[in-house]
Amino acid sequence: MAVQSRKGLPSNIDGWLSYLQTIHSRSIDLTLDRVRRVAHCMKLAPAVPVITVAGTNGKGSVVNLCQRILTAHGLSVGSYTSPHLVHYGERICWNGQAVDEDTLVGAFRAVETARKHIPLTYFEFGTLAAMHLFFQWQVEIILLEVGLGGRLDATNIWSADVSVITSIDHDHESWLGTTRRAIAREKAGILRYARPVVIGDPKPPLSLYDRVRQLRCQGLFIGVEFSGEVTPQGWDWHMPLASKGLSPRDTSDLPKPTGWLEPQVRNAATALTALVQLEPITTISMKKVRQVLAQWSFPGRLQRVRGAVDQLFDVAHNPAAIRTLAQFLEKLPPSNKTHAVFALFGDKDLNQIIKILDSLIDHWYVGGLSGDRAVAPGVLAAAIGQIARGGISAHTDPVMAYRAAIKDARPGERVVVFGSFQVVGAILPLVNGETQLPCGAGGGSPC
Repeated sequence: MAVQSRKGLPSNIDGWLSYLQTIHSRSIDLTLDRVRRVAHCMKLAPAVPVITVAGTNGKGSVVNLCQRILTAHGLSVGSYTSPHLVHYGERICWNGQAVDEDTLVGAFRAVETARKHIPLTYFEFGTLAAMHLFFQWQVEIILLEVGLGGRLDATNIWSADVSVITSIDHDHESWLGTTRRAIAREKAGILRYARPVVIGDPKPPLSLYDRVRQLRCQGLFIGVEFSGEVTPQGWDWHMPLASKGLSPRDTSDLPKPTGWLEPQVRNAATALTALVQLEPITTISMKKVRQVLAQWSFPGRLQRVRGAVDQLFDVAHNPAAIRTLAQFLEKLPPSNKTHAVFALFGDKDLNQIIKILDSLIDHWYVGGLSGDRAVAPGVLAAAIGQIARGGISAHTDPVMAYRAAIKDARPGERVVVFGSFQVVGAILPLVNGETQLPCGAGGGSPC
């Protein structure tokens, strides 16, 4: 329940999140001038290294892995990701711990005081609150995940010491463009003159090469300057590292968490390559890297919960991520039947997503989402029925869809939950018996 303070401002996080939805005019300019002005008033000019991560998929995983490795090295790390799965505080973390509600409310108040009458979007407000807390916590390294695109994203008001672009594919086309070339140009907006940029996409568009050359960046492209390759024992990270005191033996047969496919290995190699660009600020210990990798897991990313009925949770919501989900399902032991709990926002490529998974799904349980882009479950189910060969049922919301799937599933069958952060975030606490997920459970725009 939203609670108002005596001065009319909310006093709890639910009230603040509702308030943030009301203070931004849709006709507002889309430049970074407004958020820059507020950041200037708050004196938010970082004096510590900043790593900014953009990309269609894999951003959250790269930030999460970087945070865990840096924290394992004893560094104080602030990380900002989006969206959250269950609680807004997951977006803003200090050494892997999500910000508590009282501290977050205090940060929102600080932004509100500084902005005066300058309108801010929901994301811009949260971004400034995160940086305010990083200053308050006196972190040594800041990790920023781009919310959407790069060039006009609020995280881009700060210059990255190391830029990362994980992948370039089709998503948010009404904002970023309909071609990979155009999308790459938007994401390349985070690059800075003569500074390193790590590219984790194996086939980046020429527009990205052009921008790296124009800005005279130190471009580190996967498959050229570095690589990550799956091996029978794990995976190898290849990069000229002799100058950093590392040999091929140090970076061979690294632990590969259960379920990792080539995209996850590329993300890990990209994260490690970004971190070594911080030297001499810190020296990366491969022993500590191995320890982190051996224990790594990430909620909602090909997350498997074993039982009489296996369950799989993945926030995949665009064709590229859905292809990875399909590859993962194909590698799992055969299932008697696969039940899909699914919901999708109206601006996503439904036809392509259903075609990719059609042969792997026996029954679709469709739930409704909330928000401006939501599609009524009956409408979504009817659209799926034009393509899919499996059974289809429509439900009020993802939780009702999930309960129906679990009720119908028999031992030896499986339930797959995917299509949106909102879907996975609504259901995971029911499975885990948790109300708080590990920090950094975000990974993209509010999809």
